[in-house]
Amino acid sequence: MPYATPALYLQHFGLTETAQQLADEEQLLTATLLQDAIAGTWTGTPSAAEQAAATAALARLTRALEVQSNIIDGYLRGVVTLPLAAGDANASALEDCCLALTRWSIADDDDNATERMAKACDTWRAWLRDVAARRVQLVVSDGTPVAAVAGVRSGQAKSAYDWCKFGGVR
Repeated sequence: MPYATPALYLQHFGLTETAQQLADEEQLLTATLLQDAIAGTWTGTPSAAEQAAATAALARLTRALEVQSNIIDGYLRGVVTLPLAAGDANASALEDCCLALTRWSIADDDDNATERMAKACDTWRAWLRDVAARRVQLVVSDGTPVAAVAGVRSGQAKSAYDWCKFGGVR
């Protein structure tokens, strides 16, 4: 389940910016059409092509939110038990992370992408890497750590045993 919704994306970044980022090459998508697609009802009498453009834009936004949520889960999966509880204290941070990563992912050309978007995306990716490396710990609302994943560590530890006595190679 995505950490953010299309409606939340619109609330966070605005209808105009979102429509500009999702506009198709023929420029059929307008802010009103996008808002109508999210609401599920059409105002006025948009053409079938306009409705299709709005529906495709909404599908693209929804998919981008899902993909970025899956990427976030990839970082978290080795550290905490997923899915996180509803209303978790980390929900707002994960929501903001998902929104920033999605914003960057749908800004598919130089006309839509900005340096500020790139920096925000880099900041959230660094945070995710820190969570995955356990430098940052996710906590629930009362301050206790989120249930950790029971993991198995592998590797080779130094041994004080003298393997050469038994024909081993040193």
